[in-house]
Amino acid sequence: MRSSLFSALLLVACTALVQADDNLAAAAPSETLRDPTKPLGHRTVPQGQHNSAYNLNSVLISAQRKQAVINGVTLREGQVIPDSGGVLVKRISPQTVVLQQGAKTWALKLAPSVVIRH
Repeated sequence: MRSSLFSALLLVACTALVQADDNLAAAAPSETLRDPTKPLGHRTVPQGQHNSAYNLNSVLISAQRKQAVINGVTLREGQVIPDSGGVLVKRISPQTVVLQQGAKTWALKLAPSVVIRH
């Protein structure tokens, strides 16, 4: 009698585990769990975002001009990055360049080691 009761309880527990596993597998991809090995506050840039395609190499601001070098190309405010599909240099500031494509706007920042003041 005890062994049949134990077998029945074991069967119920296994069924519950299988159902829970099925529920996890059916969860939407947006319901992902945080990787416990990554530092708190770590964010990964999703693939397809513009930030990974453009590197801000340098910024030159003087009384006469504002220029930014992005991916090796020197650009001024209002110019479009060549071969970018219409990415516009919206604003240039000493350490940041704001880009715009359609309704999307994002910023490129100089690495602290690149900033040189004269």
